[in-house]
Amino acid sequence: MMARPYCVVVALLLLAEVSRLGEGASNPGFVVRITRKGLEYARQYGMATLKKELSTINVPDLSGSFEVGWMGSVSYEFKSLRISNFQIRNSDLSLLPGRGVRASLSNNYVSIGGNWKVKKAFITLQGTFDLSVDGVSISIYLNLGEDGSGRPTASVAHCSNSVGHVSIHISGNLSWILNLFHKRIENKLKDILKQEICEIVRKSTSSHLEPYLRTLPVTLMIDQVAGIDYSLVGAPQVTSQGLDTPFKGEFFGRSQRSPVPFDAPPIRLPQQHDRMAYFAVSQYVFNSASRVYHQAGHMNFTIRNEDIQILTEFLSDHSAKEWWNPRCLASETTPFITTMSCFLSNFLLLLQSPLDFPIHLHTKSLGAVIPQLARLYPNTELELEMSPESAPFLMFTPGNVTCMPVMNIQAFALLPNSSNRKPLFQLRARTDISATISVSSGRVLGSLTPGSKLKLELKHSNIGFFNVQLLESIFNYYASYIIYPSLNAKFEKGFPLPLPRDTYLNSLELQVHKNFLFVGANID
Repeated sequence: MMARPYCVVVALLLLAEVSRLGEGASNPGFVVRITRKGLEYARQYGMATLKKELSTINVPDLSGSFEVGWMGSVSYEFKSLRISNFQIRNSDLSLLPGRGVRASLSNNYVSIGGNWKVKKAFITLQGTFDLSVDGVSISIYLNLGEDGSGRPTASVAHCSNSVGHVSIHISGNLSWILNLFHKRIENKLKDILKQEICEIVRKSTSSHLEPYLRTLPVTLMIDQVAGIDYSLVGAPQVTSQGLDTPFKGEFFGRSQRSPVPFDAPPIRLPQQHDRMAYFAVSQYVFNSASRVYHQAGHMNFTIRNEDIQILTEFLSDHSAKEWWNPRCLASETTPFITTMSCFLSNFLLLLQSPLDFPIHLHTKSLGAVIPQLARLYPNTELELEMSPESAPFLMFTPGNVTCMPVMNIQAFALLPNSSNRKPLFQLRARTDISATISVSSGRVLGSLTPGSKLKLELKHSNIGFFNVQLLESIFNYYASYIIYPSLNAKFEKGFPLPLPRDTYLNSLELQVHKNFLFVGANID
């Protein structure tokens, strides 16, 4: 009689994909909180799913026997049962702190049609029937847990039901005889329904929900380089205010998976429950991703003269629509982390190509700072290869995101009339950048602040020694007076929030806490 109650639970568990979780290696990479408002959304979704499923429900046949006065014991069978009408009048999905959730349907109506057969000795009667049941109520307690392999579990801890009024109309050969005893038949069916409803729920849970949960995937392949492990690191934590579900959130290399040499820091969720859902994303997620893509060499990039031109136009044209190199635009074939790396490269480029900056990637321009360049390679274009010395990590502190990249910069001369490049020198660049981030009206706002000045070091040179301090001073001057003010003017206006096209999230709120980003959202 129940329409696959596991559908409601699956909807809830998929939506929930601790106020304080334990410290150590078991700390989550991200936590999803579903509040009571989110639970109400899950209830509505579950009821919509329930209504769709009703037409496909296979109601089990009913059979047995009962005493009919002078006729004695009569065997009956009701088969080919189908639900013709179901009215959900009241439903509720609530939290059971420390245990799980309670799903209930009350005062509902259902009508069922089918075939009947009655047998007494050698006499067999059969026909069709219509059964109406009013005032059907059911309450189910579901315990939520984790099975040790990172998958959720759900089990029926308690089930109770009640049936109000039952009415049956029988038609067919000699059906008038059975209609004489319809009250007795109705009472018998009422007793059967009360016994069967919870049994159907338990069987449905064990045969549908539990096997489904055991086969849920716990990893996702992002691209050819990396995947992410989002298995549970603990059971969902249920409070009176919401459901907090901890996930591992660890990136791994597809070619070779090795242990991450650092632990996820603890996440202490703030007591906020105004939105339907909250997402706490640890710096561990970003840093494990950075490690994987750095090891795969996907954080290396090249800077050419056209890149500097694009960025110069961006800084000088406040109406520019694109604020990164078009080669970096994400597409179906461009990994997300590659786009991120390209963005970081362009940001570092900004530190070296400010508005009206007289130095370009050409020996004629750089000759004033490195005189031997113009002499050894006159009128020659240059190219820079950038690669992080180690995986760049993000650090979240209240209100700020900090990155301290250390980049190796290899300069090449592009020889005229040749595809060959001549290696010139290699620099090591260090900087410390802090950002504040917020979300307002669907736009990302923020500001950038240099935590320390750009430091340059000459690692190797094929053209002899030159004064890197002069380059360093020029870059820092333009960064302080041109780059950061220009960028902050644009960040003050904000950029559209990069959400997927089919997203149903709105009313977004973003906060930076120690060790994690905290995002609240409502769901359409």
